[in-house]
Amino acid sequence: MDSVRQSTCAQNNALWCDSVLKAAGANSRFQTGFWSAEDKVLPLYPNVVTLTKKPGAELYGVLKALPSGASVKDSFDALDLSALGFQKLFSATWLFRSDHANRKPPASSDWLKINHLQAFKKWLQNWNSNEALHKVLPARLMDVPAVEFAAIQKDGEFRAGAVFNSGPKLEGREVIGLSNIFCRQSWLYSALHDLLAPFPHKSVCTYEQDETVLPVYRQLGFEECGRLRVWTKI
Repeated sequence: MDSVRQSTCAQNNALWCDSVLKAAGANSRFQTGFWSAEDKVLPLYPNVVTLTKKPGAELYGVLKALPSGASVKDSFDALDLSALGFQKLFSATWLFRSDHANRKPPASSDWLKINHLQAFKKWLQNWNSNEALHKVLPARLMDVPAVEFAAIQKDGEFRAGAVFNSGPKLEGREVIGLSNIFCRQSWLYSALHDLLAPFPHKSVCTYEQDETVLPVYRQLGFEECGRLRVWTKI
């Protein structure tokens, strides 16, 4: 089951990367065992996401053609790309939370969907203090049906936020991905709890670099389902 969940996590993440790169004007595509966007390099986002442990032979031609600074997300930590001019950037753990049919959403919530420009700018400022990175997530992403920007708002301030993206389906039910999380680290449990509150009937996937906070995810029902590695081209 972990391999199925890991594959689902990889596919979900590729769909989110596809939305971001397309919004930047890239020509992206899904190929045999991997997704790629070869003509645009963005900070924080890969140009390739593998979807199986053994992607098609076309992958190596794509990797050789990538420019310096491009990155690759090896979703199964199964590839050694050092001979192709890549170096390891970071490793992380895939996490998966199954849907809970008996869990009910709270009667009231501070959960807020970001759907207008002013709120989106506020979301970006809270997400990352480096304004140069704000252009990586353009406002037109709010118009992508599979993407939702969310925040937890208390007393007029955003205390936490994240991006949710839909797809693929697992056992006939759509999975959602959780990414771009922001909050104070001491608030991580309550932030994730509140951000996930509207989605009791959906399975959720994400990944985490910081192993010290994995227990927080476990408390919220997430299970580890594999490792990933990100490489960057020198």
